[in-house]
Amino acid sequence: MSARETLRTPWGLVWLEPLWQDVRYGCRTLAGSPGFAGIAVLSLAIGIGANCAIFSFADALLLRPLPVARPGEVLTVGSTASIEAFGASSLVSSYRDYVDIRDRTKSFEGLAAFTYVTVGFARDPDDVPKLKMGMLASANLFALMGVEPTIGRAFRADEDQVPGRDAVVVLGRRMWEQEFGSDPAVLGRRVRINGNELTVIGVAPSEFTGLDQYVRSDFFAPLMMSPRLISDPKTGSLEARDARNLRLKGRLASGVSQAAAHAELTTLASDLERAYPDTNKNRRLAVRTELQARIAEDPPDATLIAMLSTLAFAVLLVACANVAGLLTSRAPVRAREMALRLAIGAGRARLVRQLVTESLLLAVAGGVAGLGVGYAGMTLFRQIELPTDLPISLSFQMDRRALAFSFVVAVASAVLFGLVPAIQATRTDLAAVMKAGDAVGLRSQGSRRRWGRALLVGGQVAVSVVLLVVALFMYRGFAEQLAGGPGYRTDHLLMMSFDPSLVRYTDAHSRQFIEQVAERARAVPGVTSVTMSTAVPMSNDSIDAATVVPEGFQFPVGKDNVTVVGSSVDEHYFDTMGIALLQGRNFRADDTVDAPRVAIVNQQFAKHYWPNQDPIGKRFRVIEDQPAWVQVVGLAKNSKYIFIAEPPTDFVYLPYRQKKPHRMAMLVQSAGDPSTLAAPLREVVHGLDANMPIYNVRTMEQLYRMRAISIFRVLVGTVGAMGLMGLSLAIVGLYGLVAYAASRRTREIGIRMAIGADRATVLRMVLRQGMVLAIIGLVLGLAASVGAGELLSAAFPSGDDQRDFVSLLIVIPVVLAVTLLAAYIPARRASRLNPMQALRYE
Repeated sequence: MSARETLRTPWGLVWLEPLWQDVRYGCRTLAGSPGFAGIAVLSLAIGIGANCAIFSFADALLLRPLPVARPGEVLTVGSTASIEAFGASSLVSSYRDYVDIRDRTKSFEGLAAFTYVTVGFARDPDDVPKLKMGMLASANLFALMGVEPTIGRAFRADEDQVPGRDAVVVLGRRMWEQEFGSDPAVLGRRVRINGNELTVIGVAPSEFTGLDQYVRSDFFAPLMMSPRLISDPKTGSLEARDARNLRLKGRLASGVSQAAAHAELTTLASDLERAYPDTNKNRRLAVRTELQARIAEDPPDATLIAMLSTLAFAVLLVACANVAGLLTSRAPVRAREMALRLAIGAGRARLVRQLVTESLLLAVAGGVAGLGVGYAGMTLFRQIELPTDLPISLSFQMDRRALAFSFVVAVASAVLFGLVPAIQATRTDLAAVMKAGDAVGLRSQGSRRRWGRALLVGGQVAVSVVLLVVALFMYRGFAEQLAGGPGYRTDHLLMMSFDPSLVRYTDAHSRQFIEQVAERARAVPGVTSVTMSTAVPMSNDSIDAATVVPEGFQFPVGKDNVTVVGSSVDEHYFDTMGIALLQGRNFRADDTVDAPRVAIVNQQFAKHYWPNQDPIGKRFRVIEDQPAWVQVVGLAKNSKYIFIAEPPTDFVYLPYRQKKPHRMAMLVQSAGDPSTLAAPLREVVHGLDANMPIYNVRTMEQLYRMRAISIFRVLVGTVGAMGLMGLSLAIVGLYGLVAYAASRRTREIGIRMAIGADRATVLRMVLRQGMVLAIIGLVLGLAASVGAGELLSAAFPSGDDQRDFVSLLIVIPVVLAVTLLAAYIPARRASRLNPMQALRYE
């Protein structure tokens, strides 16, 4: 044994030298075929890059783990709260339910409660409060999540005992840097939150932004401070069992499964229902993983991610089929090399390893190049804007997880496209190869390989057709929704939000302030109309909901109410927003807390709960502090409330004077450019209260562009790009197949031309092979596209049951034209061969 082998063997590194030899030999082989290597790398870069980009999109919306220790162990617990319109459900809890779950279950190592709050924050008593968003959390949150403050300390257990006593706060890293210049002397400093003085005791680490994938918490305060920091007594209550505004996160105890925890929670829910029938009837407790919770909370996003991931995987399959076809076409050329190596003693496993190593080299190069494609995709996704002044954002990152995903995809693609051709290449008849040379590929295994490549190319065309049809489905669907408009006015409108509760107004003072702001705003030159609303259509941070029981509607067993989206508005809302009232009356100024409760519902609500009936005069019961019957006095036309492509959605309008006043958006119609009204309207608000925080000041056109047009362009651009990628790869595959088949038939073509065949005959002969495959792939792709369209319509219902056959009719000539071109170029080259040179071709 040599000295080098003696040194290597104890460390188990004997495999390194053969691997290094395979890598070196593979690099030389690929360098000797730069055209093949370039096309293969480019194909893989497209497929891997598409998947990398979609992974970054899915990661930002759904997959990114919580910024805590061992995030995979964190579970969400609570009772189910559902919003009927979108099939969404979340797990929520009141403080009293939380205490019962925490103290009466044995399945959890620990359970923390928290809620997000929007507040007015001031560093000093004389500062104008700024809008901030933070968490109120139980004292065990930091310890349970394995989070240590950068400086200072977290909450103590005794700060989780007495409501309103321990006025302390841990600053988020972002707030510490922006508001306090990263000053370590901030510890012990007193700040004001919603008018309450709190002492800074610590600063959270930069990586811990909270327990929501979108929200970047500015601060963390004890949950016991809820009564003082939340102005609504019901919402901030720690005693009301039906005040379910908390979210619970926990870790299972050692040896306990999620199923066992769910069973224990089910038993506890039954006990609580018997003990508190008024507040816990039909309240089932559940436990979900973080991924399960996110999917349940936002099914449309989860469906979109699943669709985009499927399309990206389809692009990767087309790319792998392309490279597999290239490798298959090279097999006859390398047949003699494989035979010689087998003849001198190399094992088949050794040759397979060599060929797979070459495939891995191609895949790694494609993966590196694919990062550029992925980054371009992320640049496209970053055009998505969230129209809010709150610390809510989408973060598309090329981080370690995206790089690791790209590497895994690259390795998987190498196995996918390289293993089968490698195994086939080593199944060579040594004697036949040594006698016949390269031509043996056609005589022995050529037929099988041609069928294999034909199958790959046909599949590529079929998949590319599906990608194109889906892209057109989405484009035409979104374009139709945009052309139809949102159902309300978007021009000449300015929105401005404020919340009297942030400066601790009483209910009476809040109502007076809102009335005075509206009255003075109407006097501003250039203002033609002013309305007040608690929610702005398609604004992601001001969505309201109401839990109602429509009179006469029969709910399924186990359900006795429904939560629908809604808004509280004044009597000028429908005129200002341009929403038509189809029946009944508008709200009036005298629809106050002392008047009978009234509501206006949209067409979809009336159709859903009182089909084929006149909704005017119908009633529903609102589940709130004091459940009350509400009479429907008007029917409004359907419009868009959350997203431009949403299906018809139940919606309820309530008069804001009959609700507890809180966050309010002022919508102002202007005679000219609405953005010019921002400054005078700010002066109106601050003229009444200089400390009132103002936020979300933008025109309705800007909001509509962010929430409808920009997202439409990004999604359609993404799907369209994947369709073009798939078609481009299919064209390359078809071109390569026809060119390869023509080259293998060179002698045959020479003979045919020598005995009288003209160029047109040869052109048709070669072209026929490519077009037959293209037509077969087109037919299969169209059939699959019909099914894909049905799935797309089910996933994103628009209320229109008409099938979009126009997209199919557009794709057919496009695919036929480009595949004809891809097959024509090599066919034309074959028809122009010199017969004498062709007859001498080996």
